[in-house]
Amino acid sequence: MEPGYSEEKFKQHIRTVVTAAEGDSLEERPLTLDELKELALSMGMRDDEWEALQKKAFVHLQLAEDHLKARNFEQAIQEAEQATSINPYIPNGNSVLAKSYQMLWLEDNETSAGEKAEYYARKELLTDPNDKVAINVLSAINKKKKLGGKDKKAIKKYLMIGGGAVLLVIILMVLFNQGEQSAASNELENQLIEAQEDVFSKLDLVETAIDQRNAMLPDLFGVVSNESSDLSALNREIDNLQNKIDEVSGSAKFELEQKLDEKIGEAKLLVQKYGQPESVKRLMIQIEGAENRIAFEKKNYNDAVKSYNILVKKSKGAYPDYELESYYNAD
Repeated sequence: MEPGYSEEKFKQHIRTVVTAAEGDSLEERPLTLDELKELALSMGMRDDEWEALQKKAFVHLQLAEDHLKARNFEQAIQEAEQATSINPYIPNGNSVLAKSYQMLWLEDNETSAGEKAEYYARKELLTDPNDKVAINVLSAINKKKKLGGKDKKAIKKYLMIGGGAVLLVIILMVLFNQGEQSAASNELENQLIEAQEDVFSKLDLVETAIDQRNAMLPDLFGVVSNESSDLSALNREIDNLQNKIDEVSGSAKFELEQKLDEKIGEAKLLVQKYGQPESVKRLMIQIEGAENRIAFEKKNYNDAVKSYNILVKKSKGAYPDYELESYYNAD
């Protein structure tokens, strides 16, 4: 410790100087160095103690500059604050603070550090308008602020463009989905139309085959009807069934046609009891050929119905004009 130097007086001096400095804004006249010395002496500090404090301030400032070069920005700020607390007019004191806070701001992007960098740079320029460090700090801060403003505008612009693009994509997707749904709906309806027409055409083939078989029945019964009352009774039943079949459709028609097939089968067995002249044999072969044709066309019809009914179920009632069709019972 230097002769006559009092640590308590030093701390008291720092508190007094800081209080005086904080009480004034940059626009107001700050205390001069001579006024600060007079204030310190009025508190009982001697001249040699004042000089010792000024040397201490330069030591702190040198440490601050060393820390700044080593990029120890927080330590540089602590030492520079110690120096300027002792002597607010120490050369480069505020510029070191400005530079240290600027580097801390650039490194950590802390808003408060940027504000302090600007504050100390302006404070330095009040005492030394040509201080290059302070000028460079203010220039860098102003550029960053302008760039930041541009970035915000650019970000806002990009957000608006991006939002518009997203909205456009959503609209296009909705329209595309609607178009796909409409196309899919039209495609399904077209498939229903084609499948229904296929069912109708297959049903015509079945009925044509049945008509061809039934057209042979009178010849069959005409050969032996006079010799069998049972066969005559069957002939009447077959006629009645054919009349009923002409009056119904759908599953009811298919059921009657199934009964008709059974009665025709009984009739063929009765014909065989009374012998089979060559004419009857040829007729029986033709009838069996017709029945094979009926079975074949029924299978094709059932396949067409299956495909059609699947489409009807897929439509989930969207097309009420298209209803499920009945199957022929397997022979």
